[in-house]
Amino acid sequence: MIKYIILLISIILCLSCDKANFSNDKSTKVKNAEINEIQSNYDNKNLNEVKGPDNRKIIWVGEIEMQVKNVDQFTRQLNATIKKNEAFISEMRTTNNPYNIATDITIRVKNENFTKLINDVKSKSGNIDKLEISSDDVTEEYIDIKSRLETKKDVRDRYIKLLKSKTGKISEIIEAEEAIRKITEEIEAKEGRLRYLNDKISFSTLNLRIYQKVDYKPKSNIYKQTFWDKTKDGLENGWEIITGLVLILINIWPIVIITIVVFIKRKWFRKKIFSKKEQK
Repeated sequence: MIKYIILLISIILCLSCDKANFSNDKSTKVKNAEINEIQSNYDNKNLNEVKGPDNRKIIWVGEIEMQVKNVDQFTRQLNATIKKNEAFISEMRTTNNPYNIATDITIRVKNENFTKLINDVKSKSGNIDKLEISSDDVTEEYIDIKSRLETKKDVRDRYIKLLKSKTGKISEIIEAEEAIRKITEEIEAKEGRLRYLNDKISFSTLNLRIYQKVDYKPKSNIYKQTFWDKTKDGLENGWEIITGLVLILINIWPIVIITIVVFIKRKWFRKKIFSKKEQK
């Protein structure tokens, strides 16, 4: 009898434990679901914040100067790199002297590819002498221009509305037309500046200078003039002297005439004095 009682108590205890475990499992699942939902909302919030629009307007400029083995070969490799990064060359200039060959290249590239382009250029074979990256925050100017632009457009629209109504005096209409003309010029100037800033903001600039050292070789074959060349140069120099003297005389013709007159007068005066002495 005691055995049956103990067995019954054991069965009751087991059932109670299973029920409690089931309740705990259910409660744990509910809590886990709530935590996952909260974490998901938090993650989505952070993701939206990270992917939110960046209102800063920044102009990026890079400066690289590097020595390469062969300028022409490096330029060909650079063209492929520029094409890969969806960039373009806006200016290129090559200079030569007895000591080196240098090429200055201005590259425009989208902001998202700016860092990648710099890394690709750095990875090329060459000794980097200078690497500078600078930024110019033009957010304040950009916002100011947009605000002024909207204000000027609003004022212009009011003047246009006044002209369309034709309720004002002729003098007022003339003033409105002149005001519209001035405001339109200001709007065009602001829009031009805004386009310039948008271009500089959207496309970063990389100023690249590559140079190749060459061995200095003094010129040994110095050209020597022949006798006929010297004669020709002498005739040309003589003719230039003659033409120069003629031009000088033309420019000082009053002085020449006065000198001649004075000389003739003096000679005549002396001759007259000499003739008087002979008569005595």
